[in-house]
Amino acid sequence: MSCAEGRFERLRQMRRRYGAGAVLQHLLDRFTQRVAALDVSRLLWLDAAAMVPAGPDEPFTFRFLNADEVRCFAADAENCLNAALADELVQHGNGKNCCFAALAGGRLAAYGWYALGAVDARHCGGVGLSLPAGAAYFYNGFTRPEFRGRGLYVALMGRGLRALADGGVRHVLASVHWTNWAALRSCRRLGFTDLGYFAGIGRGRCRLVFPPRAAMRRGIEFRRSRNG
Repeated sequence: MSCAEGRFERLRQMRRRYGAGAVLQHLLDRFTQRVAALDVSRLLWLDAAAMVPAGPDEPFTFRFLNADEVRCFAADAENCLNAALADELVQHGNGKNCCFAALAGGRLAAYGWYALGAVDARHCGGVGLSLPAGAAYFYNGFTRPEFRGRGLYVALMGRGLRALADGGVRHVLASVHWTNWAALRSCRRLGFTDLGYFAGIGRGRCRLVFPPRAAMRRGIEFRRSRNG
């Protein structure tokens, strides 16, 4: 199958699952990204008290990975895991990062990263975040193809929040691309509240950012990358 045929097939599947409107939105999104560097996502907020239990139990084990494990799993290219991220597991300034994973018999099935305190601009559309006390930011979520369709994306968020609760974390913030309908649907089923659109347009120092007011009311601060 050629690249063009593959793209056409993906559009056909998208239309079948989400309707013709989804295809038009996807094409519009690709066009505006290329022409105007417009990136749009939705910010989602999860309160531990409102969380709906979801996700599989067996045969997966959910836990945090240490730096050596991140480097080891990163050696397999199919895990799409950057070994350099292992350095982010240690504390930097007023922020801290951790990697929460689903394991199947010693194999890495899925993982997601959590940031506390401060979020590097690389992980949120070129915009750094300062989080309020008791909140964590979920980013870089990935599920290996053979484990998809089993609710692991949602499980990483929900179980990750429970695992962080001992450290006083009661809320999770996530940024999901506005055309990622599967992830948006999963998050809403888990109990996430939609804070609204988070848009960025332009490049470098000319980039403009439009965060939702609902996020700022929760104490989330948005700052442009120092690298512009």
